[in-house]
Parts: sequence; structure tokens; C-alpha cells
Amino acid sequence: MGRMYLKDLRRGMSVSDVFLVESANFKQARNGSHFVQMVLRDCTGSVRALRWESNPEEFRQLETNPFALTSGRVEEYQGNLQIVVDELSSLSAEDAKVNPADFLPRTRHSIDAMEAELRTIIGNMKSVPLRTLVERVLDRPGGGEGLRGAPAGKTMHHAYIGGLLEHMLSLSKLALGVIDHYPWLDYDMMVAGVVLHDLGKIGELDYRAGFSYTMEGQLVGHISMAAQWIDEEARNVDGLDNETLLELKHIVLSHHGKMEYGSPKVPATAEALALHFLDNLDAKLAGYLDAYRNVAPRADGDRFSDYNVMLGTRLFFPRRLDDSAHDEPQETPGRPLSNSGPSAANPADSSPASAKPPRSAGGRDSDETGSLFG
Repeated sequence: MGRMYLKDLRRGMSVSDVFLVESANFKQARNGSHFVQMVLRDCTGSVRALRWESNPEEFRQLETNPFALTSGRVEEYQGNLQIVVDELSSLSAEDAKVNPADFLPRTRHSIDAMEAELRTIIGNMKSVPLRTLVERVLDRPGGGEGLRGAPAGKTMHHAYIGGLLEHMLSLSKLALGVIDHYPWLDYDMMVAGVVLHDLGKIGELDYRAGFSYTMEGQLVGHISMAAQWIDEEARNVDGLDNETLLELKHIVLSHHGKMEYGSPKVPATAEALALHFLDNLDAKLAGYLDAYRNVAPRADGDRFSDYNVMLGTRLFFPRRLDDSAHDEPQETPGRPLSNSGPSAANPADSSPASAKPPRSAGGRDSDETGSLFG
């Protein structure tokens, strides 16, 4: 018998398999007995679970051994499926003979292809000092591994392995479209902001076994962490002027848009404003698509989601989504880049959609002709 996946659960089914315990709470019922309220996860999703008649020792085992051999039955409570656990054994990954990464959701796109495309976009930056700074921050110890593995959020958007990289690349392509329409925006500064604005999440989030916040993530946060990394690496970059450094740090510090949303500054430059709104757009549309895929509405069934905290309403999913939202993904999110600069065969040949190159971040000496990337 093959593995049982959470996405396939139906009311009345029996369950017997190993799942990752994403969270657990030890509680006392009105009659004085104790029970454990859990969220179980695999690579296809998560589900609530209840273990009645538990005890403190059983709960402590869950805290140190996060994989649970679970036997029980699927019931429905307030319109949502949950597992009522009859037997529970806490196991380490070694004891369960599992790879923790196999229990976490992953991007649908090729991580190798996304990283290669993002590195190409960075490589097309004209300002050598700013490009060097971006590359140094990316290539800090653990940075490459974190870039490929980290989610962009714990639950809200791009909450899966490779989600941060997918979000960065999607934002990069959105930024190229905006620069094409507003060619006076600074390409180098936009790309630097896109790549670095959320990079602190590789230290803010722990994604080795489930998604949770690190101590540094809770006490410092990804915005401050990224700004600190930029400062540290900037000391080793020749030719980087102070105004450019301050502009980049401002984009990172202001990208949430408002102080009440966690940004210590409000966007005050054109590039900071553009990044804030593009970041918000990409996060919310990705959140909408994730919600649709999680609900998986039937053609003849209810087309509304439950209340969505991120978007502040019950979402409606038109039937036309059934033909498009489940399409096989491209290697990288969004449309392939068609304006990636002149071809090697004919350096004068650039995409018809290319805009005039923006000024480089280090000065105003860019040509007035050529492709978007120069």
C-alpha cells in the first residue's frame, strides 16, 4: 500500500501513516482530562488533528520528535476535515526513516532554472558596485542554500520550499514591465531592491521541519536583518557611493509600506514605491491562487473560500480558473523573458518590446538607445 497523502483525505476514511507535526498544544477538557490539539502536515497540505486522553509525557515526546505515526479516522468539524487520533507514536526523522524536506510543500517550478534566471537578471545590472553588493549579500555563508530553500512566508504567501526564490523572480519580471512603462525608473536599484528586500527571511524562518520563526526572526525580523547584511557587505565594495547605499537600504526598510505593517520607514523614492506595490500585488495574487488550489472547488459546488485572513474576505473562484490554474507550470514563474538584451549573433538586435535603458544606479551615464538591459 502506498503512502497516504493529506490532500486525498475524505470524511470517514481510516488513517495510518507518518506525518510531520507542524504545531501542537496540550489542553485540558472540562472534565479534567487532557488532550493534544495538533496540525499535521505532508507535502500536499495540512490538517487539524485531535488526540483525546493524552498525557504530559506524550506531549513532551512530540516536542522533541516531530514526526508522528498516526492511526485514526477522518471526521468533519465545522465544515473542515480533522483527524481523530486513536494511536500516536512520536518519532525522529531517523526513526521514521523519512527526509523532513519530503513533508514540506515545494514550488511547482524548477529551482535550478529560477536561480539561473535571477542570476542573469542580476548580471545585467550596469552599476558594478551595486551589482557586486547584491552578489556579496546573496553569497554570504548559507545564502545560496537559503535562497534555494526558504519560503517567502510562514503561511500567508509563497509558503513553500523555494517560495522566496519564486517570489523574487516573479517580482523581477513585474519590475521589468514597470520599467518598460516608466523608463526613468532605475533598473539597477529596482533589481537590487527586489533581490534583497525579503532576503532576511532565510534567517527569519526555520524550514528544516515545518515552517516556524527563528529566535532572531522573532526578535530582529527579516527587514532589519537584510539591512544589517547590506551594511556589512557594503564595507567591502569599492566605488559604492553613500547615496546609492542609503537608497537601497531605504527600499528594504520601507517595502511593507506602513509603519503599522512592520516597516520602520514609509516609501519615499520612486523605486521604493514601485517595489512596495509590486510586492503587495505578487503576494496577494499568489495567496489567491494558493487559496483556490487548497479549496479545489467542484464545478457544481460552492465556489467561495472560507474567510481569508490575508485578503480580508471570502474569495470567489470563477469556473474559468478550472481550465487555467491547474496548468502545468513553466520552468520559471511568469512569462519567459523576451527582452533579455541583444543576441550574441547580432549585438544590434534587441527585442521590440525593450525600453530605453534606465540610468544606472551609480550615475547618469547610460546610453539613450539599446535594450532594457543595455
